[in-house]
Amino acid sequence: MITTRYRGRRVHLMGIGGAGVSALVPLLQRVGAAVDGCDLHESPVLERLRAGGVSCAIGHHPDHVERADAVVHSAAIDAAHPELEEARRRGLPVLTRGECLISLMEGSRTLAVAGSHGKTSTTWMAAHLVTACGLDPVVMVGGAVPALDGSGGRAGASDLFIAEVDESDGSFAGVAPEVAVVTNLDDEHLRHYGGSRAALLAAFRRWLERLPAHGAAVLPSEGLPADFARGLRCRVIRVGLQDGDWQARDLALAAEHSRLRVWGDGADLGEITVPLPGVHMALNALMACAAVRHLVPGCPLSALDSCERVRRRFTVHGRPRGVRVVEDYGHHPTEIRATIAAARLAGGRVHVLFQPHRYTRTVDCFAGFVAAFDQAHAVAVLPVYPAGEAPLPGPAARELAEALAERRGGDGSVAFCPDTEAAIAHVLEAAAAGDTVLVLGAGDVGRLAPRLVARLDPAPPRGAA
Repeated sequence: MITTRYRGRRVHLMGIGGAGVSALVPLLQRVGAAVDGCDLHESPVLERLRAGGVSCAIGHHPDHVERADAVVHSAAIDAAHPELEEARRRGLPVLTRGECLISLMEGSRTLAVAGSHGKTSTTWMAAHLVTACGLDPVVMVGGAVPALDGSGGRAGASDLFIAEVDESDGSFAGVAPEVAVVTNLDDEHLRHYGGSRAALLAAFRRWLERLPAHGAAVLPSEGLPADFARGLRCRVIRVGLQDGDWQARDLALAAEHSRLRVWGDGADLGEITVPLPGVHMALNALMACAAVRHLVPGCPLSALDSCERVRRRFTVHGRPRGVRVVEDYGHHPTEIRATIAAARLAGGRVHVLFQPHRYTRTVDCFAGFVAAFDQAHAVAVLPVYPAGEAPLPGPAARELAEALAERRGGDGSVAFCPDTEAAIAHVLEAAAAGDTVLVLGAGDVGRLAPRLVARLDPAPPRGAA
C-alpha cells in the first residue's frame, strides 16, 4: 500500500533542477501531491518540468514556501538557508531528498542500491530488467535517463520500488529494503563518518542487519572484510568477475560494451551484453542481475541488451574528425581510473578534461587523484566545482595539476586551466583521429562536451554548398 501522507498536499522542492530532486516529482505526483520548486539557474530539466505543468522558479526566496505544506531540499542547500528557515518558522515539515525518498517507499517491496561507486548505473540496469519482465516498478535513479523522459523517476503502479540510496549523508540507513545491493565501499564521504572507514563499514553492516530473512544482500566478493556479512539473517549473494555465487565467464571487453556469460548459483544463465564499456560496468551489471533474480525469479537477463545508458555515464557526444568525445560523471580517483581504462578499450590515446568536485574530496583524496591519471595522455585540470562548499586550506585544482605534472617529469602534457577555453585548447592540441577526449567530473563540466564537438567539427559557412 502506497503512502498517503502527501495526498492533497503541496510539496515545494528546492534544487528541483538536480537529477536527484527532479526524480521525486513523478513519485510525489503518484501519491497525490501537488509539486512546485525552485533552482538557481535555468536548465533543460526545468523546461521539461514546466512543460508537464510543474511551476519552477529561478532563485531561492522565503516567499516560495507560502503555499507549501512540506519542503524538500537537496543536500547542496545549507540547512540554515533563509527559505528553509522560513519553512521551519511556519511549522512545515522540512526533509532532505533522502528523507523524502524513504517516506515514499513506505509499503513497498524495495530493491535498494548503495555503495561508493556505480550506484546509478546498477540501479537503472536493475530497473530496466524488472520493467522488461512486464512488471511496473517505481524507480528512483540518481541520474537522467532518456527512457524516463530525461528524469530519474518512474511512477510505476506496482508495489516494487527500485531505488538508488545515498551513503553520503547517511540517509540510506533509514531505508528498509527486501533486497540490498552494496556495489563497493571506498574512502568516499568519510567526513560524514568522522573520517573513519571503520565507521562507514559499521553503518553498512547495521543497515544489512535490518534485511528480512527472506531478503538478500548482494555484495562484492572482493573489497570487504572477510567477516563483514557473517551472521546476517538474510541470504548473502557474493558477486565477482571470477569468484562468488554469481560470476562472469568469458568476459569480452569492447569499446562501447561488454559481453559475458552469467554463472549464477551454480548454473549457466546465458550470455548478456552490458551496455557500457569497462570491467567496472560488467561487475555492476552482474550485481543488478543477481539482485533482480532474487526479487523476480526467472526474469530474463538477456533483456539487458536493450538497456540504454544513464546520461553522463560514458555518454558519447560525437566523433568529429575521428576524435571520440565522451562525457562521464566520474569524480573520485577510483572512478577516474576505471573510466580512463574503459576509454582506452577503443584504442588510441585518451585526453582528459577534468573538473574536481568539492574542496573536501579534492583535499581528502589528493594522493589518489595524483595517481589516477597515469593512463591518460594529456590532462587539463579546471578549478574545483564547489557544490556549495567554501574553499578549504590545503591543495586544490592548481596544486593537483602541479603534482600531476611533477609525476610526469614536467613533459607539458598536464596543465591547470583557469577557464574553459584554455582547457578545451589544451586537450584539442593533443587530440588526433582515433583518440578519445574524456570530459570528467560531477559538476557543470559536462556542458563542455558539445563545445568540444563543435570545435572539432565546426558548421560549414552559411551558404556553402
